[in-house]
Amino acid sequence: MAFVIVVLLAAAVALLTGGRLSNLKNIQFRFPWLVLAAVALKIVTNSNLRYTLGISDLLAPKLYMLSLGLVVLFVILNIGLRGLALIGLGLLSNLAAIFFNGGYMPLKREYFMLIASAEELEKINQGLPAYNYIATGPQTKLYYLSDIFLMPHWIFITKVFSVGDVLITIGGCIFVWFFLKTPVKRKNGILTSIGYRNSNNP
Repeated sequence: MAFVIVVLLAAAVALLTGGRLSNLKNIQFRFPWLVLAAVALKIVTNSNLRYTLGISDLLAPKLYMLSLGLVVLFVILNIGLRGLALIGLGLLSNLAAIFFNGGYMPLKREYFMLIASAEELEKINQGLPAYNYIATGPQTKLYYLSDIFLMPHWIFITKVFSVGDVLITIGGCIFVWFFLKTPVKRKNGILTSIGYRNSNNP
């Protein structure tokens, strides 16, 4: 949530310095339903909905990885938009950490005390995952791509984060800045702006 606020602040600064919301109206994403499907899957796998819907603990991590994979696919299909390459790199970083750790994002064990409920802590103490997370340990793969970084104590939301989260946030800020500050025009049925990479704009 804290990273969403950072992107919104970048958007606010862009608007206050001459950017326009109307610049966004001509941006056409390819296959936007991929993101909607990914968000739905993440909500289901990271909440009690997974049990309400009868999703097994074996299937849930696979669906979680699928949700990230759908967003990565969306980014690849829209890679020409400014900022999305960096967002894609951040997503791949998170996906790699999750994939190589059995479908769970490793979270530094002592940080669970900050974000987990008593029930979730009990699972972690038993060596079990808590929804989409599992505690780091000697067996953790790609440790430095995991959720091992702690926010300053005065930030009350998004207590922990990964390298991938930072890359996604920077990419999101680049995206909103360029597309709020730069009009996107349609010429001969093709969208053109400095926010799009094409043969005339390396």
